[in-house]
Amino acid sequence: MRLFSLLLLSVALEAQPLFFRGVSFTAERGVRYESPESVTMLDQLRGYHVDSVALIPFAFTPRGETKIVYGSARSWESDAGITKVAAAARERGMKVLLKPQIWPNKPVDLSDPARRREWFAQYRDMLVHYGKLAATIQADLFCIGTELAYATEYEPEFRSLIATARAHFKGPLTYAANHGPEFERIQFWGQLDYIGLDNYYPLPDSLDTRPLAQKLEAVHRKFRKPILFTEAGYAAAPHSHRTPWEDRSERPVHLQTQAAAYDALLKTFYAKPWFAGVFWWKLGTNGFGGPQDNTMTPWGKPAMDIVKRWYQDRRAIKPTDSRPSK
Repeated sequence: MRLFSLLLLSVALEAQPLFFRGVSFTAERGVRYESPESVTMLDQLRGYHVDSVALIPFAFTPRGETKIVYGSARSWESDAGITKVAAAARERGMKVLLKPQIWPNKPVDLSDPARRREWFAQYRDMLVHYGKLAATIQADLFCIGTELAYATEYEPEFRSLIATARAHFKGPLTYAANHGPEFERIQFWGQLDYIGLDNYYPLPDSLDTRPLAQKLEAVHRKFRKPILFTEAGYAAAPHSHRTPWEDRSERPVHLQTQAAAYDALLKTFYAKPWFAGVFWWKLGTNGFGGPQDNTMTPWGKPAMDIVKRWYQDRRAIKPTDSRPSK
């Protein structure tokens, strides 16, 4: 009887959604994922209680084409590099999200059925490639796409992609929807394990995040899945909370605007039972940032101290029922 109870407890624990105290860890300016500098950054991130990293291999679509180019051994995010840095992260007790992404992310016209079939066939091939890689590196989570509003509107085709991903990666899945119309119209969340949001919803000058929390909780209640911020961030610039999606600009540096927005977001969401964590955008392998940098990276800025203060709270957060609604 005791053994049976322990087995039930083990199954229950395995079924619980993970909580991610994360950052988006991108290969930057020639510092490849397999470089020693990447491992040095992982060690420094541990000092801020970061326990999860999103590894992001970029694919490319030539302008006006349906072709998707991915997996080059010469890229900063090669399969070999991802395998090496993922192993280093796991050795340091970090969880790994594999999050392939098309860049630059320009809308593709899929209104023509033949063109749509070709694009989805190309994307399926890429998804199989990275699904197998996610299995190889023992990723804790696999993101099947990022901000593909032009594709997610074709729901049957996208549901088929999810089934394809399941066939090659047996762990949990998410999708990173853009804030606004895409996130709010998607109906296939129940087929995934996490509702993924690239959270660039603007905030009022008061930084009151309660209305946003109500909006997101309504989505959670409908699909009974935990919500994960697959991205979130604010530039270190004046009024960045009004247009969080803006990164590089001519605006002056304003470190406290960024830090205050980080704190406001975490204060509202961190202990929500349906909230599964956040991957801040972004921390580079080359450690770019610092107090003279006005971009979205928190590295070397007060925002990173906000991250540390919240992430050091490792209390267990019991998720709500994550079963899909009927």
